[in-house]
Amino acid sequence: MRVEAVESLPVREATSLPVLEAAAVNRALQNFFAAIESDDSLFAGEAAGGAPAGAAPGAGAVYSGDFLLRFRDASLANNRTIFFSLMEKLVELLKEAGSADSLVASLCLSSPAATQGKPAGLALRMRLEARGNSLEQAGLRWGLGLAQVQQALLFTSRYLRQQIARAAN
Repeated sequence: MRVEAVESLPVREATSLPVLEAAAVNRALQNFFAAIESDDSLFAGEAAGGAPAGAAPGAGAVYSGDFLLRFRDASLANNRTIFFSLMEKLVELLKEAGSADSLVASLCLSSPAATQGKPAGLALRMRLEARGNSLEQAGLRWGLGLAQVQQALLFTSRYLRQQIARAAN
């Protein structure tokens, strides 16, 4: 997977291209959020935009989705060091996953405003994009890429717990 740590994610333009409503994509999203919200994870996650898909004639198809990840523990919400450790570990793990030709993960640190019970603080914004010859193939690759992101986040969560415990001793 090609992984980019960027300063900000570009705003996606509204498109009139078709949107893929596939059971595999919906299952991948449900599994992702169930794992991220589990006790094994330090994170709380939310979709930060739908997963629009588009197919341009002769150019193949792209399926993309944005996510926002925060630490559940309020004491970590503004800890830039832990967020940079998170990004560093994710980049390391995701570079080894999937095909760089068809999957791209873009990561950036952001400071979203507090909304509806969600505290202000730092958050990791992530965009996952998959390319394919057809919309269905791009959607399937995106679902597989999301599973790889999920595994990387759970591994990173365990790694960060160890780092936090070591620092507390």
